[in-house]
Amino acid sequence: MSIRKMQEKFMLALGQHNIPGLRWVLEGFNFYDIQRVKEVGADRAAAEWVVRCGGQIKFKQIEENFADYNVLIKRTAQLDPRISADNVTIETIYAENASITGFGCQHFKNLAEIKNVHFIRCKNFHDFGIEYIGKYAGDKLKVLEINECPRITEFGLEHLLKFEKLDRLILKNLKSVHGKEKIAQKLKDALKNTEIIF
Repeated sequence: MSIRKMQEKFMLALGQHNIPGLRWVLEGFNFYDIQRVKEVGADRAAAEWVVRCGGQIKFKQIEENFADYNVLIKRTAQLDPRISADNVTIETIYAENASITGFGCQHFKNLAEIKNVHFIRCKNFHDFGIEYIGKYAGDKLKVLEINECPRITEFGLEHLLKFEKLDRLILKNLKSVHGKEKIAQKLKDALKNTEIIF
């Protein structure tokens, strides 16, 4: 194999967060830091997590979207979480090709205003993520999209039955899901007021 081919292969693996032996780096980016949550609040800590992993967020109180970690930190450093007027709440999470893992979804704990969540081509997002989201925010979400996340299985999709407030559920290109017709029927029966695209 030529050096150029090896370089291209490494760059592809790096971009897909698929480097053997470095899984601990991903888990470090997804670590739920209780101390940080106490310092800045659940929403700011969750925003830092999403952006650090390569996603972007939208706060309800701020017009702009944040995709750059340094810009997010600079903008929110001016806010004092002890003052209610300075509290910001996440409204939208958009993670495309992000290194978000299922365990990182513990950050959904205490997100009061979260409405829209999109996971697109998140190679390390897995079933536990849906479980955590359902546990902490399943009664708040209006839109959930999971698209081309290869570690999501039919067992993870079972947790979606608790997402009763969803207006729209988008599930596309989930290659590890077996028995799609069966799970689709379960979702339609449980989520009667939800538009389901499967």
